[in-house]
Amino acid sequence: MLNWRPVVDYELREIEFDRREIEFEKRKIAHEQRMKQLRSENERLAELNVKLSAILFSSDTSSTPPNAMPGESEM
Repeated sequence: MLNWRPVVDYELREIEFDRREIEFEKRKIAHEQRMKQLRSENERLAELNVKLSAILFSSDTSSTPPNAMPGESEM
């Protein structure tokens, strides 16, 4: 009678290795998609930051300070 157990063990290890490799590839793809999404969000936020800075800069340079109303400083 032949000892078949080592062959079965080897095949099970190979199946487990293949399963882990597939899981790794899935995680890698998910990670790449998330990184792409984060880069896109960072670009959008950078654009919004530039626009906000421009608005704040233009409001600082073009506005005049409000006149104090009589009696406001007496509180």
